[in-house]
Amino acid sequence: MARRTKTAPAADGGAATHEIGFLLQRAHRRMRGELNEALRPLNLNVGHLAVMGLLFNGEALTQQQLIGILEIDKSSMVYLIDELERQGLAERRSVSGDRRAYAIHLTDAGRQRLAVVGGAARDVQERFLAPLTPRQRMQLRELLSKVAG
Repeated sequence: MARRTKTAPAADGGAATHEIGFLLQRAHRRMRGELNEALRPLNLNVGHLAVMGLLFNGEALTQQQLIGILEIDKSSMVYLIDELERQGLAERRSVSGDRRAYAIHLTDAGRQRLAVVGGAARDVQERFLAPLTPRQRMQLRELLSKVAG
């Protein structure tokens, strides 16, 4: 019978698979994958959904603000906005006083698409969280809000 040392991982991942960071990453990847799969027929992905959701209330945000909120790199943001513009879902408008900055606005078509996309996202979330009771879901939201900052 072989003995494992404390530093050697078990063949099945051992204790590492029960660490919070690992579990958060795994849950994130699973939900993101399922959401991207649901959004694919709509020619969108979770990044597009995030941008559209932030713009939904009508307040335009600059690309730099979106980069800061979503914590993604500039090239990824440019890709997302370019694709949303190509589909007629969002548009860039010059920011007065700063000729280098652009505010991103959701179009009427973008608002309509977001209603459809939002329904798909809610369906994915419902399936993903099905093992949890309503109380557990609320607790999860509260705990994630605390650690996400």
